[in-house]
Amino acid sequence: MEKGINIAIKSVKGPRMPNRLNSIKDRLIFFSKKFESLYGVDNLTEVTEDQLFTFFADLRNGTVKTEKGKAYRCIDTFGSNFKAFWHWHQKVNRKNGSDTLDITIDLDIRAEKPDWVYLNEEQIKEILNTAKFEYKVLISFLIDTGVRSPSELINIKVSDLYSNCKELKIRQEIVKRRSFERRIKLMLCSDLLKWKYFI
Repeated sequence: MEKGINIAIKSVKGPRMPNRLNSIKDRLIFFSKKFESLYGVDNLTEVTEDQLFTFFADLRNGTVKTEKGKAYRCIDTFGSNFKAFWHWHQKVNRKNGSDTLDITIDLDIRAEKPDWVYLNEEQIKEILNTAKFEYKVLISFLIDTGVRSPSELINIKVSDLYSNCKELKIRQEIVKRRSFERRIKLMLCSDLLKWKYFI
């Protein structure tokens, strides 16, 4: 894979970087140790479909825990990594003239929806009251506009402010590829921006 050989059909072609290869290696070591300790399988390519599905069901329901005794998170990433390994294994075997059954075809790799994280109005006020003036302006601006940081934020200019700092125009050239130009009315940070840039 370092040379770009045996990459999955749907994946981007080309060599894989060392950090990606190390990440895959670490995950495969994790799988090898778990399958050996749980099922006595000392060769990852000899895992059965039943063992694989039992393992992932136990990961999801918290039966298999981390070293600290907590449930694993991001099971979808574990599933994607195992699928990537298995498809690589199939491709190598196909090149060597033997066919390997795809035991991962029905593996559930859906991502669970994360908990919504937010700050309430009191928490925002507390942060603003303890922040330096520059950070107070920035935090208010980010909350007020909802601009993407850092991609859109670093490209916003003072000239993008209109109506005496009451509106912000996010230009088409700085928006995300599939997004669009937009105008935002500023409610929280208008006075702070005027104080910072125009007084």
